[in-house]
Amino acid sequence: MSYRRLSDPLVQNVLAGVILGLGPGIYVAITLLGAGGGPANYTRMVNVANAVLYAYVVVSDSPRSLSAWLALLESLQSCSPTLRTNGFLLPQELFWVSRQTSSGLRQPISPSRIRRNVLEDLLSACNGVCSASSVGYSFFHHIRDHETEHDQGTLGSLVAFGINFNASQLQVPMSVYIVFIILMASAFFVAAFSIVPPAKVRRRDGTPIAHYPHEGLWEELKRQRLLLKDWRLLAMFIPMFASEVPIIVLSSLNSLYFNIRTRSLNSLMFNVMQIVGAIWIGLMLDNWKIASRRTRGVVTVTAVAVIVIAGWIGLTVWLYRNPMDLLDPPLFDWTDGPFGGFFVLNLIFGMNMVIYQVTVQWIIATFTNDPEHLARLAGLVKGVLAGGVAAAFGTEAAGLTQLNVVAYNFTIQAVGLVLMAIMAWTCVTTTSCTTKSPPAEVQASVGKDMEKDDDQAS
Repeated sequence: MSYRRLSDPLVQNVLAGVILGLGPGIYVAITLLGAGGGPANYTRMVNVANAVLYAYVVVSDSPRSLSAWLALLESLQSCSPTLRTNGFLLPQELFWVSRQTSSGLRQPISPSRIRRNVLEDLLSACNGVCSASSVGYSFFHHIRDHETEHDQGTLGSLVAFGINFNASQLQVPMSVYIVFIILMASAFFVAAFSIVPPAKVRRRDGTPIAHYPHEGLWEELKRQRLLLKDWRLLAMFIPMFASEVPIIVLSSLNSLYFNIRTRSLNSLMFNVMQIVGAIWIGLMLDNWKIASRRTRGVVTVTAVAVIVIAGWIGLTVWLYRNPMDLLDPPLFDWTDGPFGGFFVLNLIFGMNMVIYQVTVQWIIATFTNDPEHLARLAGLVKGVLAGGVAAAFGTEAAGLTQLNVVAYNFTIQAVGLVLMAIMAWTCVTTTSCTTKSPPAEVQASVGKDMEKDDDQAS
């Protein structure tokens, strides 16, 4: 691919999605196996570690805008994506070692093992925060990036399913971790040889993208604080908080109820349905047959509500019909009766994982068209979302029954749907564009970039 084609904004967004897919996408694939691919008795320990992980992300993301993070990394803007991809490798290796030292389904949960899982998840969190900083804004505008990320997660799940197809052991074999580590390492090369500095990104007509100069860390933090004065964002707090809770519930149930090959199948199909969900929600929100953006939002929220509520009600019924003893997990196979109902629910929640979150982001993105403001919103959304995931993992780590865990997560998602419907009807306008011209600094930056191009051409 020529450098000029590589510097196209759309190509760069797709490559960012590929990098995310090979990093957090693979991490999601192993998470969906339940207990990190370990035996059923690891479930609670992994949930404790993940609760700590996401609590750390809340502290890291919420008080800081993405612009603030990028301000700190401005001197490394051309190589920071390459450096960030390495952060997922070490925790994955520790995860592999942790699983290989386990023995037996009823092995007690020791503080040392919990500390080791917390360490590996904190290392992953450090990298995840930086990765989100570099690409979070684009996700507000390019739903197809969600498809790209989930494509890579599906690849990881497919590998695990193929290796575990006839597996009889209680956890995934080391070959799964080796393949996952190789896939994660490949993100380094994608970032190193494909990502170009923002100043060199050019549209197809040769014009540069607008460059917004950083205003300093403290100024960015002050502007981030101003977001909390916007009542619309406060109203969207619960929807943001509830965006990703399905993965916690489904991963725990996967590890507690099913054997390893069935867990691999469930993980694969969950990821496949995320791709389906990303395509479907894109068609809904970009459906120009519905001229009014407000109507489009209300119709989409209604359709999402039907899918989400049906999934939670179905899961509640399934749990009532299939009670479980934590000391003697059933470890169903896909040939057993209870699998059929859970398989359908797994497909529904795979869609839920994407369509709920994208709808939340779409509504918030209609509040402004200012790229700087959207970057700050992205940081806030990711921070609040991580808080919701930490709380969901906390309910699992606290030892609540699965029915109580489902009741909690069902409630916050249902309340979030009501608030999304209200905000879509009252706050989504025909357009948030204004006649205001870009800041003088931005116009000057674009002008300088075009002058440089002219000089190089001459």
